[in-house]
Amino acid sequence: MTYPTVEAAIEAVRAHRTPNGSPKELEAAEAAAKLAPQRADIWAMVAGAATRLGDFDRAEQAQLQALEVATDPLMKDRLAVDRAWALAGQKRWAEAAELARQDRPSIANDPISRNIIGATLVTIGLGAEGVPHLEFAAKALPDRPDIWFNLAVVYNSMNRVDDAEAALETILRMAPGYLPAYEFLGELKKATPEKNQLARLNAVRSRVRPGPDAAFVDYALFRQYDDLGRHDEAWASLMRASEGKGSLYAWTVAQDEAAAEALKKVAAAIPARTGAKPGKPRPIFVISLPRVGSTLIERIFSAHPRVRSLGELETFPRALKAVAGLEPLPFIDPRLAEAGPIDYAAVGERYRTEVAGLSDGAEVVTDKLPLNWWYAPMIAAALPDATILHAHREPMDALFGSLKISFSSAFPWTYQLDHLADHYGVYRRLTEHWRQILGERFVDVEYEALVKDPEGQTRAMLAACGLDFNEACMKPEKAEGAVITPSANQVREPITTGRIGAWRRYAKQLEPLRARLEADGWVDKNGDGIAR
Repeated sequence: MTYPTVEAAIEAVRAHRTPNGSPKELEAAEAAAKLAPQRADIWAMVAGAATRLGDFDRAEQAQLQALEVATDPLMKDRLAVDRAWALAGQKRWAEAAELARQDRPSIANDPISRNIIGATLVTIGLGAEGVPHLEFAAKALPDRPDIWFNLAVVYNSMNRVDDAEAALETILRMAPGYLPAYEFLGELKKATPEKNQLARLNAVRSRVRPGPDAAFVDYALFRQYDDLGRHDEAWASLMRASEGKGSLYAWTVAQDEAAAEALKKVAAAIPARTGAKPGKPRPIFVISLPRVGSTLIERIFSAHPRVRSLGELETFPRALKAVAGLEPLPFIDPRLAEAGPIDYAAVGERYRTEVAGLSDGAEVVTDKLPLNWWYAPMIAAALPDATILHAHREPMDALFGSLKISFSSAFPWTYQLDHLADHYGVYRRLTEHWRQILGERFVDVEYEALVKDPEGQTRAMLAACGLDFNEACMKPEKAEGAVITPSANQVREPITTGRIGAWRRYAKQLEPLRARLEADGWVDKNGDGIAR
């Protein structure tokens, strides 16, 4: 699309702007930038449009171009803050942290910039540092529901549940149609017959068209009905939610199977000697499917005085692909099989450089990104001192746990029973292959064993990671640090066996999944929920 003047292009940018981004907005902004390449404010428009679409790589390019031509110091500071957010979106967390933490007096009273700084710090696992920025922004701009939502997320991550609830109620008073707040509110506190959100949620649900938007409310309804033991109504809500959210994603098992075969070739080509050496910080990788207890494991290590938790980093696969000469996306990348020899020593150095900026000098760090199970042999090759903990759980509990969560595009297989079974088959076969390749470096941690014998299993995990036992590890619910995962509320409770076999509440509805798993070789002996 071409425009006769810069002003016409800018008007089109404004006309096409939406909260979740619009390709037409980005197209118009880029057209304006071509017409006036020396205007920093227009490059900032390009960056904003790209950010709203989730294209953080394009956003960063535009921000760098804006910084190159900007002359106003205030605009430069604002652009630097915007770039921190884009870097966080690219999972370049150390660089994002450095920019977000810099003292910028010119924007100290700018609520828009302070909100971006706060959201950036929360995203990269520095929630406590982000709170003052978000609170300032919310006070200055009390009618911005997105700022209050950011506050609710970080309050909940810090176990300030009442504050999170108050922030969500503030949103719904000003913007009753802000649907993500209903989903969050529905899961924040356990529903009881005396106090629940059912009347409110059903009233909202009756006004929302079925689809992805309605899924926000349907997930909340599922959790409320489930808490109350109204399982038929809960399941109906969950199926509506899964259908609505799942409509956003296209996934086939053939994609996973092709990726698995390609990554087997990459692993087979790893040389016996990679030249990679131990270094600091020393990483502990926690790899897994979602909803298998990986966050609990992370919190156990977080409680250890020698360990710092870095959350869910995409640093390793990005370092691997950068050294291989590939773009960072897609995350699971079959192109690695065609990339030629990979310098694993360089991958390890790149990884350590990045995480050192987040470790605050800690000797040992945890990197808990579930999807890293795809890259276990590459991690071992690049980081010879890394420990790889493979968290796993009885699959019916794990897969039911995934089904009932509204995930991002990272888990597009979690919305249909057949897809759950298909993906689990690929995962089971590939991790078994990695286990054979890596031997003792592939350390299995079974959730059921961990919650039944916390001390024994914790001692074994710590020993596998070269760490002495510390009594604080037995109280992971008291470990410091924010928890920004769907497990945030669960890991603030003492270790319990109460979640073993949770899928059995819906055994009838989940029978097709159980039958598929059984046909694929899984055996649930004695009905005790333990996979063998």
